[in-house]
This record gives sequence, structure tokens and C-alpha cells, in this order.
Amino acid sequence: MDAVAPKEKRFLPALADAIADWFPQLERRALAVSEVDVTKENVPTLPLAMVAFVKTEANPPTRSSNAMFDLADYFVIEFWLEPERYKRANGSETPFWSYYPYDVIRNTLLRNLARWEPPNGERIAFRGLTIDAEPLAVTLTFSFIATIRWSACIEDEGEPFEIGWNLCQPRGCEPEPVCMEPWYDPCK
Repeated sequence: MDAVAPKEKRFLPALADAIADWFPQLERRALAVSEVDVTKENVPTLPLAMVAFVKTEANPPTRSSNAMFDLADYFVIEFWLEPERYKRANGSETPFWSYYPYDVIRNTLLRNLARWEPPNGERIAFRGLTIDAEPLAVTLTFSFIATIRWSACIEDEGEPFEIGWNLCQPRGCEPEPVCMEPWYDPCK
């Protein structure tokens, strides 16, 4: 599979689209979510993958311009699989959950992430994998950090609150670029 730049510019929805391509057995059931509350009554069709934001951390300079610094977005990718237990010879369930091929899923995910071109040039680092087996689903939770060089000149789409936080106007826009600190123009 060739690395293809995503059409979607928001990182997590673009990643969910890519995961849907990388794992055809999901039947396109890969989505970006903020939170999920699954109960016995609303268990989604499995298998599926969910991509969710966890937190952002940054360490901008405190004694100089903070118009450009690295942001680290922590996020998870969860694969939800059908729960199965090992069976006894008589067909009854044992207390043991079946083995799930975490290594195959991990290797497919990491191999494709290494070739994927994120929409805003994010650098993705794998942090860990945990597994949880419950009667509703078995979840493989992959943890990642996506780092991006943030600049005050990054254009904000203005959603959902119609806020534009640009301190500088992009080159080529009228009037000429103006920055808060005349000695450093991160827009150049």
C-alpha cells in the first residue's frame, strides 16, 4: 500500500479513514470519537476501531516568544473484537478468554502508520498496548503521541466556535503579515 495524503485535514478523522482502509475486516467501521458509553443494550456491531483524543501537552518557552513550539497530542486507537471464551469438551464455556492476535493487528497498524502521511505533518510515536476482555467486547488499546510544530500562524478553520486565533496573517494576504513581536515573525 502506498502512502497517500488524506483528504480530511483533521488528524483523528483522517486516521480513522486510513484505519478503515488498512483493516478491511472492519467493513469501514472505524471512527473518531470523543467518548463512548457502551451498555448491553447498545453494543455496536463488532469488530470496529475507534480513535480518540486523550490529552495535549506542550512545553512552550516561558522567557521568550511562544509563537512556535511543539505540541504533543496523546491519543488511542481501540480495536473492539467479538468476545469469545475457550470451550470445554462438553461445549460449556471456561473462564478463559480466547487468544486474540494482538501481534498481527499491532504489526499491520504500525507498518501502515510508518507509511501514512498525516494531514498536518504530525509525527506519530507508538507508546503501548493493553488488552481488556469483558462480556461485551475484547478491546486492544494502542496508545500514541502525535507531535506537531505549532505556530501562531496556523490557520484555524473557525469551528465550532467561530474563533480565529491567528496572530499573523499568512503570506500573500492583505495587509502584509503583522506579528505581535516585531523581532520574530514565525509567519515567514
